[in-house]
Amino acid sequence: MTSFPSSRDWMYDRVYKGRRGLKPTFVAGVEEFIEIAYQQESYVNERQLKCPCIKCECTRIFDVQTIKLHLYKHGFMPDYFIWIDHGEAIENISHHVDDASGSGMHVTEGQTFNSMHEMLCDALGQHGVI
Repeated sequence: MTSFPSSRDWMYDRVYKGRRGLKPTFVAGVEEFIEIAYQQESYVNERQLKCPCIKCECTRIFDVQTIKLHLYKHGFMPDYFIWIDHGEAIENISHHVDDASGSGMHVTEGQTFNSMHEMLCDALGQHGVI
């Protein structure tokens, strides 16, 4: 798995305000996305990928050129910062979370899930039940 840069803000900064035309950072980011997706076993086997554009939302499969056109025209679906449908594993991605005191802490998705699971068990009085 290839790790992603700390910021993928480029994914949601596609065109210039008040003007038509794609931003170079968006075009370069789409190329990076495609390169990472190329490496996935599903692409190697099928030569097609799930389209993460706002209209398809990873529910349709196309060739790379069609996906690029969809992304250029529509942009990425909301909140697709972790490319789980394109090879990134959630448990390997970590996040910086601000707690109530305003200080930051570093947690993984697995830790977040475990904390939520513990809160649910507390609320339902079901500790020790899996």
